[in-house]
Amino acid sequence: MLTINQSKNEKYAIYDDRTMMSTKKESPTGVSLDTKQTQAIQNLDGPMLILASAGTGKTRTLMAKVAALLDSSVPTNEIMLVTFTNKAANEMKSRLIAMEYDIRDMWVGTFHNICNRILRDNYSKIPGLNSKYTIIMPDDCLKNIKLIIKNMELEDDDLKPKDALEIISFARNAMQYDPAHKFLDNIEYSIADVIESKFPKHQEYIKLIQKIHSEYHAMKLSNNVVDFDDMLVYALYILYTNEAVRQKYERQFEYILVDEYQDTNNVQAALIRQLRKNNSNITVVGDEAQAIYEWRAATPGHILGFRYAFEGTRIIILTQNYRSTPQIINAAIASINHNTIRLEEKQMNATLDDGELPTVSIHANIYDELESIADQIYAHIKNGTTPNKIAVLARTFQMNRVGIHHVLGRRLLSYGIQYVVFGGNDLFDTKHMRDFIAFLELTYNPQNMIAWERILGILPGIGPKTAKTIISHLQNEPGKRLIDIPLKGAKTKESIRLLDNALTEAKTRAQQPNASMMDYLEPFLELYKLSPLAKEEDYKIRVKELEETMKELNDMPIDEFLHEVQLKGINKANKANVPDDHVTISTIHQAKGLEWDVVHIAGCNEDILPHYRSIMGENVVDDSVERENKDESDIMIGTNPIEEERRLFYVAVTRAKKILKLTMSETTPWGEPLSPSRFVLEVHETDPNAFKFDSSDFFSM
Repeated sequence: MLTINQSKNEKYAIYDDRTMMSTKKESPTGVSLDTKQTQAIQNLDGPMLILASAGTGKTRTLMAKVAALLDSSVPTNEIMLVTFTNKAANEMKSRLIAMEYDIRDMWVGTFHNICNRILRDNYSKIPGLNSKYTIIMPDDCLKNIKLIIKNMELEDDDLKPKDALEIISFARNAMQYDPAHKFLDNIEYSIADVIESKFPKHQEYIKLIQKIHSEYHAMKLSNNVVDFDDMLVYALYILYTNEAVRQKYERQFEYILVDEYQDTNNVQAALIRQLRKNNSNITVVGDEAQAIYEWRAATPGHILGFRYAFEGTRIIILTQNYRSTPQIINAAIASINHNTIRLEEKQMNATLDDGELPTVSIHANIYDELESIADQIYAHIKNGTTPNKIAVLARTFQMNRVGIHHVLGRRLLSYGIQYVVFGGNDLFDTKHMRDFIAFLELTYNPQNMIAWERILGILPGIGPKTAKTIISHLQNEPGKRLIDIPLKGAKTKESIRLLDNALTEAKTRAQQPNASMMDYLEPFLELYKLSPLAKEEDYKIRVKELEETMKELNDMPIDEFLHEVQLKGINKANKANVPDDHVTISTIHQAKGLEWDVVHIAGCNEDILPHYRSIMGENVVDDSVERENKDESDIMIGTNPIEEERRLFYVAVTRAKKILKLTMSETTPWGEPLSPSRFVLEVHETDPNAFKFDSSDFFSM
């Protein structure tokens, strides 16, 4: 059994949660590894559950455990470290490198990254998939679902493509895989189950959605592409149906560590169990009080049931909070302990000095509320707070259809205050980058007709009808050259000739030793400058972004580039490197894992936080709100809706380090009355001194 000598503790103690530097000095918080954190790294073998409340040094403890394994002579290629975001994976890699470990052979990444590696090594186990497969992006998934539904010529349009895709994705992540059934049968059973339990208003469409999935599955295989859900489901299928492959990975990884285990869905949890059938060296870290993704098929049941899934589990509970003042911690505990889905009552001990009481303020309507928040932010900045240490969080950007980021943003800009909105697109989601990625796809995976459609769409003289004709020829006559396709129109023929030349040039360059990403970009830009897009005002800016990005990634192999940048699409929020002069506006979901000195929680009203659908207890859809304007928190409500909403409130409160301000409104913009959030009332009932109210009329609302 591996153990760690107590004298080694000094090395791990120097790594604090809020610093990216390794130093021999005491950490900035004034503490080393505390007693509970030390227990987590003294026992390296066997199953361990580390319950880490908000701000208790989760990442530091996890990194210390990895370091302890490496110092006990465990080879890096025998360790798998699984995270839930690319940001977390990159941060952990940086920390280990700063601690002077060579981790090139360690598997560190999200579930999707890990599963994609398994799939790349075992693609032949999936009938119809070949080694050149690439990843289809979410908007292209929806586009193809729309096409499938359109071709079915339904009598009515009650089934929206976005609903169908949402149900299919949820069903695949929530499914219980049974090797006794055929692969597609498992998904069909899961679709029926989740519609009946989660999407009851779509019960009449069960067979139709199953058929849509079947055609969607066939479409992906014909294009040799996989979507994000495929990576998880295919990897699980491979481990279930190929015992030799499963044993290979179980033997390879002597130790597996999983971060944010409360966010696992059924497929992810089953993957971990498959990799730990005969080896119980598994450490998971999480906090059931921060399980806020049931709408994405995650369930806190996996972290709550971990000790039953892995016999002999040691449970370590981290209780020292290094982030927030005692007053903020008190409010968080007074709220979350109203939940019944938990291992035990929440306990946290503050290490920071006393601070201000969290305040609760009431405003006439939501417009007044948001303007007041902007006024307070201006005051914070005038008093010396750096803007990027301030955040405004909300359950949803809609806030009774006002649009918090628009109203608040306008007010902030009137003060000359810049802001970022978490949830926006990053560089790899921009049109020019997606066009270049489509060009790369055609040099690497010419079976991908989705990429053909995209690249043909940027060329002059090629409309949707002509593009369809070209794609039909390519599908029916594999290997046929573009210039041999019979087409009409001089402009069309010239565009096809130029595209054929660009692809040929890129493929020729790719055969040369030390081929680089610039070898693909240059032929693309020759084509791109002939596109109508070249006449647009920001064309030169787009080209410069492409050139600078490719220079940074110049040595990356094309297959690695395609898989890595497409996997970035899972995490939409660009949460790194917020400029010092920018305030953050974010949904609570997107704020998870982050922290600020000053946090404003807007919309602390019933029907907003908690969301009105959680109160109703059913998955109704408000069709009066345009669906494309909804953020991720509007998709659906989980199995235990009020408890998940309370966990959201807890997450929001625990983002604050020094100052916490909660705001609410008396009415909607249309004069409809609003009530205070039950979560604010619960905290006050538990501890009447937890909040400072700005109005004596609060309890008359």
